[in-house]
Amino acid sequence: MKASIIKKMLMAALTASLVMAPVMGVFASSDTPQPEPSTTEASAPAPSPVEAAVTEATSGAITSVAEIPASSTVAGVKTTTAGTYLAQSVSGIAATTPAASIAQGYGLAAGEKPYVKVSDMDPKKSYLAKQCMDAAAASQGAVVGPMLNLEFGKMSGGKYSQLSAEGPEIRMSVGLPKNFAQDGKTYGVIRVRAGGVVTILKDVDDNPNTVTFDTTGGAGAYALIKY
Repeated sequence: MKASIIKKMLMAALTASLVMAPVMGVFASSDTPQPEPSTTEASAPAPSPVEAAVTEATSGAITSVAEIPASSTVAGVKTTTAGTYLAQSVSGIAATTPAASIAQGYGLAAGEKPYVKVSDMDPKKSYLAKQCMDAAAASQGAVVGPMLNLEFGKMSGGKYSQLSAEGPEIRMSVGLPKNFAQDGKTYGVIRVRAGGVVTILKDVDDNPNTVTFDTTGGAGAYALIKY
């Protein structure tokens, strides 16, 4: 009985650690001044991994680590890749490149599997990434919509690590939320990587309910745009 309880505790801890591994740290410049911490209020205790994971789910629907989605579906298409799918600002997000193709393209060894982490981006915390997105959108006469943290990595022996950003393309599909969908508009995606590297990715399908784009491994901040 005790062994069973301990095993459950270890599994919960492992799940929490996977969820809370860093998703994104984009800075437009390494020497950009950062805001000074406030000294007028006492520092609040750091949230537990479970609390932090739940906070990421802005809808408030998730109440425990066990409820964190390990999969996602977009327009009836289920993602090929396991992960933590916490984004609530879009109508699902899915990797459509077969997991076996991702593993082969990135040279994953036997027992290693591709793994995705996706959550809503907080523009207050990632304000430099937001600035990059706004500037890129303005250059296209576009409007910025939902913003996401998206990271492609791998699981090996219960441990997570990022895939290289220099690998082959991985196709992703994002469901357009009703509050951003608009007839007659062209959609795309802005990607911001560490160092402020900005890329505008085209919507590569004709489905009016989705935005589908090609990206690569590693971490990035992503925003849907329309113009």
